[in-house]
Amino acid sequence: MNKPKREQTITADELQILDDLYAQRNPSGRPGSWGSLVENLREIRRTVEAGTIVIVEDNVRLHSWNSFYTWAHGRYHMLEDGYDSWIGDDNS
Repeated sequence: MNKPKREQTITADELQILDDLYAQRNPSGRPGSWGSLVENLREIRRTVEAGTIVIVEDNVRLHSWNSFYTWAHGRYHMLEDGYDSWIGDDNS
């Protein structure tokens, strides 16, 4: 049986991909890639919930639902008000 990793680092390049998904807009000005961003963020959330510490920018350590949410909401704050699917919910 494989033991889960204790820590996982999200690289600067990986963060840039997430940031690009957040910033991308359709010609009409509406977000074009938030669905992909939400799925990526959900995967990070699931990793944290499984007990793996996820290390992101400037050595921020995501170790609980609350630390994940604080980081994700701070970085991608418009998602919560502007997108139906949310990172804390696997059913939408």
